[in-house]
Amino acid sequence: MATYVASCCFLDSILIFSILTAFSVAQNISGFTANLYQQDAFYNPNLSQTELIRRVVGRSVWRANMSSSITPNTPTADIIRHNNRFFMKIRLGTPPVDIIAVADTGSDLTWTQCLPCTQCFPQHQPLFNTQASSSYGTIQCGPSRPCPLLSGIRCLAGLCHHDIRYADGMHTRGLLSTETLRMDSTAHSTVQIPSYIFGCGMDNNGNVGGIGSGVIGLGAGPESIVTQLGHLSGRKFSYCLMPLDLPRRVSHIHFGDRAAVRGPGTITVSLVPGRPGNFYHVTLEAFTVGRTRIPFIGRSGSTIDQGNIIIDSGSALTTLPRHLYAQIKQAVTMQTDAPERLLELCFRKDRLLQLPSIVANFRGGNVPLKRFNAFVTMGSATCLAFGVSENFIAYGSLAQQDFLVGFDQYERRVSFKPF
Repeated sequence: MATYVASCCFLDSILIFSILTAFSVAQNISGFTANLYQQDAFYNPNLSQTELIRRVVGRSVWRANMSSSITPNTPTADIIRHNNRFFMKIRLGTPPVDIIAVADTGSDLTWTQCLPCTQCFPQHQPLFNTQASSSYGTIQCGPSRPCPLLSGIRCLAGLCHHDIRYADGMHTRGLLSTETLRMDSTAHSTVQIPSYIFGCGMDNNGNVGGIGSGVIGLGAGPESIVTQLGHLSGRKFSYCLMPLDLPRRVSHIHFGDRAAVRGPGTITVSLVPGRPGNFYHVTLEAFTVGRTRIPFIGRSGSTIDQGNIIIDSGSALTTLPRHLYAQIKQAVTMQTDAPERLLELCFRKDRLLQLPSIVANFRGGNVPLKRFNAFVTMGSATCLAFGVSENFIAYGSLAQQDFLVGFDQYERRVSFKPF
């Protein structure tokens, strides 16, 4: 799952100053100097203007959360599997209440459904009641006090609002807010983050399986939970998504040094900077289906585009352009020993069903997919877990099941370690 975002590649120096000013106001930060972003330029003079903005805004959130109330432990949270979605559990408010929302590396803003709600979808937990929390706050705005210049954020009637649409059709509208975030830690205590920026959704639409209340953004942007955790995350996190056919339904997501993924069998792929949005872009060179290697040729028809796919835990299926999907479909069909073919790429479930192996050939390493990574069984049918999209190319959560997947934003890499 990913948000529709506008590219900021053409922002000039005036806009940079506006962004920093906006975050300073929203977070009560005393101010910024040029040294905050010139330091990045000094160590890497090739950084784009967009990356400079991202790093400076990230530091502002980091500083805002550096207070005595933050416990120096490594945050961790439960990952809950429900149907074909993976949810993360955090606590918001004072007194704290549980929030269960989609764990999404394809977006940044955390949001949950709030009272009063004009349109809300069903969820297990009660709607978040802002009036019952002593630490809840809104972000005021005006001509001299702009909202944070983030995608989907605008000023209405003196308050900052969010209006976000996702590639799968989900949307949320409401108040951009602040609240105290609490998470468990590896030291069996509580990590507390004051003034955590999140969206209080009051007009929402989506299908999250009846259990979740919204989205927890794990992307690389300034409003992401990874960024707002500051030094506690070190811009690193890792998770293991449990396979759908195993009885265990709960795993964990870890932040900070404990999130490092290493050891025998680890495949490490470089993240590609400079692409639109705050997504985790990597380069997929090919899929190998059985004995057939199918290169991911770009739109030019002769070369492989850099950063041509994102790692997205919020989407179940791996989505590919139609020309690549068609070649994979043909290879799977030709190499599958099936008693009966049902739909376009579905076969009748049978214990003797012979399906080809599939390997994701990333630039940097090959990730062999297990059967449940590449195929999903629904009732009497077994189907390829890939979909078609020309604009949203993503490596979904089904393909990540039973791997320890680690993200390191500073080292610009994502690692896969099979179990």
